[in-house]
Amino acid sequence: MIAATAEAQLASPRRVCVECGASVPFLVRDYGKGNVRLAICGACNEVADKYVEYENILLFLEVMLLKPQVYRHMLYNLPDPMENRTVVKMFVILVMLDMNVKAYLIDRKEGVLCSSESMYQDTTAISGFRISQFSLHLVLMALLENVVYFAAVLGMIYLDPFARDWRRKLETDSHATPSDNCNEEMAANSSTKAGSMSTERLIKYVSAMCISSFGKMFALLTVIWEYHWTFIHMIGGVVFFSNVLGLQLFLADGDPSTTKSLYVMALVTMGLACRFVAQLVMYALGNSIMFYVFA
Repeated sequence: MIAATAEAQLASPRRVCVECGASVPFLVRDYGKGNVRLAICGACNEVADKYVEYENILLFLEVMLLKPQVYRHMLYNLPDPMENRTVVKMFVILVMLDMNVKAYLIDRKEGVLCSSESMYQDTTAISGFRISQFSLHLVLMALLENVVYFAAVLGMIYLDPFARDWRRKLETDSHATPSDNCNEEMAANSSTKAGSMSTERLIKYVSAMCISSFGKMFALLTVIWEYHWTFIHMIGGVVFFSNVLGLQLFLADGDPSTTKSLYVMALVTMGLACRFVAQLVMYALGNSIMFYVFA
């Protein structure tokens, strides 16, 4: 793992220290003859990125524990940048997890409002066709809601209602630093290139949102054990704060290890409000079901 990182960082424009967010020239030092050591950050004197030694399953567990350091690693220090298809796969998994939550709530008849003519109120025997019909409907609902949520948050970042300089950070290319500790000259040179959001920044935004939403995997526990349906609210709370963490690091809005940004919390709240409004609009336009669960 370390050797692969040593090779990959040669072509990398920038890496960051996962502890303080400062730019670092490299994550590992190769002294030759197989002597490879983790680099030390010059700003905080800590190991720049301990996660280069971690296996994927350990990275996933750290993500679930809401560690800011692992989010920095995932966003900035991966040996190979995330490809478009990888991000699409993560988004599809997120949609399927949402669909699973919706199916669970319908099965429990909790946290959901069905119109009298809803197909979910039909008491006739369940067939393979009806199961396919239900699944397609829930997948489309989950897809639309997530698209609205991601787009709403992105739009609010672009509008920057709290004057937090989010728009510039959104448009800044990958050579810009995500931390106030980083070299100001690099940020200035980078900002001259930034006139619109690049595809790379869009991919990084979607990556941050998807990675920080995988707390929804806890909902799969309902397949194994019986929980009260309000357990879904707890999952929603975990996802909310992990979204705040991911966006705070993406936007470099303060240090999440010391305090959560109230502005980013308001940003995520507005995105969730837009998602709920989308449900209301669909219900008003004839969609036969609406969910009122925070998840």
